[in-house]
Amino acid sequence: MILSDRDIRGEIDAGRIVIDPYVPEAVQPSSVDLHLANRFRVFRNNRTAVIDPREEQPELTELVEISGDEPFILHPGEFVLGATFERVALPNDLVGRLEGKALALDTPVPTPVGWRAMGELLPGDFVFDETGSPTTVVAVTPPLLDRPCREVVFGGGERIVADASHQWATVDKNGRRSGRQRFAIRTTDEIARTLMVRGERNHHVPLAGPAQYPPRLDLPIQPYTLGAWLGDGTTTKAEITSWDTEVLAEISGDGYVVQRLTYGNHLYRIGGAGHSRDADSGQYMRNFSLSSRLRDLGLMNGKFVPRRYLEAGVSQRLALLQGLMDTDGCVDDVAGRCEFTSTKELLADAVGELAAGLGFRPVKSIGRAMLSGIDCGPKYRVKFTPDRPVFRLPRKVARQKRADARFHRFHGIADVCEVPSVPVRCIEVAAESGMFLVSRSFIPTHNSSLGRLGLLIHSTAGYVDPGWEGTLTLELSNVANLPIKLYDGMKIGQISFQRLSSPVEVGYGDARIGSKYLGQTDPTASRFHADFERGRVSRS
Repeated sequence: MILSDRDIRGEIDAGRIVIDPYVPEAVQPSSVDLHLANRFRVFRNNRTAVIDPREEQPELTELVEISGDEPFILHPGEFVLGATFERVALPNDLVGRLEGKALALDTPVPTPVGWRAMGELLPGDFVFDETGSPTTVVAVTPPLLDRPCREVVFGGGERIVADASHQWATVDKNGRRSGRQRFAIRTTDEIARTLMVRGERNHHVPLAGPAQYPPRLDLPIQPYTLGAWLGDGTTTKAEITSWDTEVLAEISGDGYVVQRLTYGNHLYRIGGAGHSRDADSGQYMRNFSLSSRLRDLGLMNGKFVPRRYLEAGVSQRLALLQGLMDTDGCVDDVAGRCEFTSTKELLADAVGELAAGLGFRPVKSIGRAMLSGIDCGPKYRVKFTPDRPVFRLPRKVARQKRADARFHRFHGIADVCEVPSVPVRCIEVAAESGMFLVSRSFIPTHNSSLGRLGLLIHSTAGYVDPGWEGTLTLELSNVANLPIKLYDGMKIGQISFQRLSSPVEVGYGDARIGSKYLGQTDPTASRFHADFERGRVSRS
């Protein structure tokens, strides 16, 4: 069990946890802020040809001290050892951990150039912040292994795997009801501990603003017309069935000639024939009509939304959604909830992505399509409550009500489940808020613990064992592209505490396990050589 702020204060007041020096303001909801000391151990790799863990090599590192406001400069790619300003001591039934915040490597991340996996991002890449604006990835970590992982389940069905200390900006139930909408940064495990209040979801993540993909100049078909054809068009022809003259007028406004056909019920051709005959050769040639362009996009005999349209500018994506909703969408005029229904899952998924990328909260469900009592297979429904018009058809616009922002501008967190550990990764973004978007639902999440301008921080100990006493040695790496200034006393990390099921029999400091770093006060070079043989296994 991870200790809450109340438990941490109680343990400190009782003298069981020692943080020296200690200021009450350093206690966070489930951790304590730690600060950087003024001594660093720098590696002098030019003094030895090889690092041998069996041998003591004092020439390998050198202790450097800064004073006053003098900074220590950590250059790009450089790695040094630092130490915490505070001395930490733990009893025999508590363990500590100084760690970062990370997401699974396969977490999908929307970027201005398309979808990327979390594990593929590099410094200099762009992602979106919580407003939908592009922001630069400043730094990334290597894959982190053996971290405690949780699956965060959102009300719309989205599932994101994050480590226990990954941070989210959430507003709790009281904040939503009061209208204050005060957000707080909470870890995954903090959310898990306060998941429900009186049987209702307590934590909610705000919806993002529309993702600002750059406008596309290579869209061969106007977005509204494509959406209308995908909704009510003939699969193999540039034809559409429509009883709504307003939809036909919108298509005409996109520059297409709309002609009613003599066969079919309310059937219209959009544009001319797909081929024209050359007067000189007598051969038929492509004429860039709608049917030709549908064929070029691969849409004949199989409807879907081409990827370039899903990653177009905001107004282009909205026009596409409006074409789809005018033809295959409906709206509840009481609650303002909109719904798109299709027997084609690819179209339903595209509408879900369009809605999420425009700042809405889509929820997909599956039912059965029935015609005259006959089961015709699955049908897919995508529901969302937008805060701006997603129709152009006047009768549907009139039915759409502006949603109450308090209840429709959030992703509710439905569950947090412990899952087996998977490789995870941290990134830092340049956005002042420290937020970036993840998952197919464009959910905002918080900057990683890299958020010290590209400074990657690990504790050499990993877990701080029961019985530990001393400062903590820190591994400090500059994974940014510019030098970083480190100052004496700056905040460097947070330590959390977990209570064991029972006190340990042999705590750190017991001679039986070596305890070679007990009582350290400076960043300490490796003492692996001191008990190399004792910890070694043999093949004999």
